[in-house]
Amino acid sequence: MQIRGTIYHHARLTYHDGIVGKKYLVLLNTPGNNEPYLFVKATSQEKTRPKTPGCIKGFSLFFVPAGKAFFPLNTWIQLYDIYEIDPNKVDQKVGMTIEGTLSTKMIDDVVNCLFECESANIPQNRKDLLRPPMIDALQKLKARFDSCR
Repeated sequence: MQIRGTIYHHARLTYHDGIVGKKYLVLLNTPGNNEPYLFVKATSQEKTRPKTPGCIKGFSLFFVPAGKAFFPLNTWIQLYDIYEIDPNKVDQKVGMTIEGTLSTKMIDDVVNCLFECESANIPQNRKDLLRPPMIDALQKLKARFDSCR
């Protein structure tokens, strides 16, 4: 079992459109026994993506500048496309290797950005995996105290 923020490289990921390719994936949850691993893809392909560090709400992206974390190049974490992978299929046999991790603060920021951008599109069972009920309650309490300052 790995903790959220772990960065995997998948040598043969089948994208939702059926294309197979190599991709870095960021683990969004800390799965328990028999719980699915929830991943989002990372890309260094800039195209027309903004370079505003952190959460980019209008695009459902989280931008990590080159060298700021694990990624040596400017990298966009794509929050609009969650991949749920069975725990029995997260290993080297299927072409997945652990390459690095994001800091606790950065993965917290990524998950918070995901909720800001995509909350309406995330099924409740995935929300519970991303933010177990106690963590969600603590987040709400923190927001309440932050607004009082």
